[in-house]
Amino acid sequence: MQARQCTSRLSLLLLSLTMAAANAAWAYPEYRVTVVGPANSRATDINSDGAVVGTYRARSGATRGFLNLGDKFIALGTLGGRSSNAVAINDKGQVLGNWTARNGEQRGFIYYAAKPVRGGMRHADIQYAGKQRNVGALPGRVTTFTDINNAGYVTAIGATANVEDGTRSYLGAPDGGLTDVGNLRFEEPQTINNALALNNRNQVAGESGPVRFPDQPLRAFLWNQGAMRDLGDLGHAPNRGAAINDRGQVTGHASLDAGVRDRVAFLYSNGRLTDIDGRPATTLRSSAGTGINNHGHIVGVSDHLSGFIYRGRRMQSLNALVDPGLGWDIQSPQAINDAGQIAATAVRRGVSYAVRLDLIRPQVPAQDLANDGSD
Repeated sequence: MQARQCTSRLSLLLLSLTMAAANAAWAYPEYRVTVVGPANSRATDINSDGAVVGTYRARSGATRGFLNLGDKFIALGTLGGRSSNAVAINDKGQVLGNWTARNGEQRGFIYYAAKPVRGGMRHADIQYAGKQRNVGALPGRVTTFTDINNAGYVTAIGATANVEDGTRSYLGAPDGGLTDVGNLRFEEPQTINNALALNNRNQVAGESGPVRFPDQPLRAFLWNQGAMRDLGDLGHAPNRGAAINDRGQVTGHASLDAGVRDRVAFLYSNGRLTDIDGRPATTLRSSAGTGINNHGHIVGVSDHLSGFIYRGRRMQSLNALVDPGLGWDIQSPQAINDAGQIAATAVRRGVSYAVRLDLIRPQVPAQDLANDGSD
């Protein structure tokens, strides 16, 4: 009887181990790693079709933007200037970037794919197919373009040569019209306002604060139809709104104390800012959300996970979701589309590459996280 019980327990143990192994094999690895940029490249954005943009270092030492359509790699030019970068791509395949002229002035460009990935082009843009169009600079300001949406609206940050003047941000229309995003209200006359992300409803996320030295107490904001909302905080500043989806949900980082290191990734949704880091408050933490899709799934960086993904329960290390035998360290995911594809910068053997992470078994998206965050 005793031997029979031992045999039964052993059988149950073996069955349990077999089931655990089967479950582990099914769940792992979750992502396939596809290199989309040359050595010494980094990814910055991805659109709904999986086209990735980024920047790489050319043999001359100058940086250049690129577009990878999956079946075609396109090295973007410098428009006769010193260097260029690509910062964003919309679902029509329009790429937004910055280029530096020979005189040192930074300007913007839009590259129009010869065959747009999705949605077609406006008739007026057909003449630019396969070309980069110079979109200039904000009058009298050092200009950094940051994002583009499907309607061709862009966001740009303008600064003067004097850092004490702060910065201003603008929403640029396809016809060239500019709307000043404004800033949160502070006692100081000079402010910093950096528009960092734009969605298809022309809502803008970023950071705003007074010009103070040595540190600026920036606040994360959401701008919607001329009204700017402070997203709140987790005790201190600086805070940043780094990415926004079409539901008005925002991710970025929020400080937990006066030190710039102790900060956590957050999800702003339905009027509430939530710490998604998950570690105890007694732990010194450093994490930040960098991208968010329309399901509320977030990618970002953390000091304990390297690159991570958050899908409503906890942050997961992307390194734990790819084949470890390939030797990748997924260090800096920057964007995630609604299909779950991720644009990231990964390192292997000490060299960085722009990569795209594709779900090996495409999944039906989990239940969306929270509600529309624009109320």
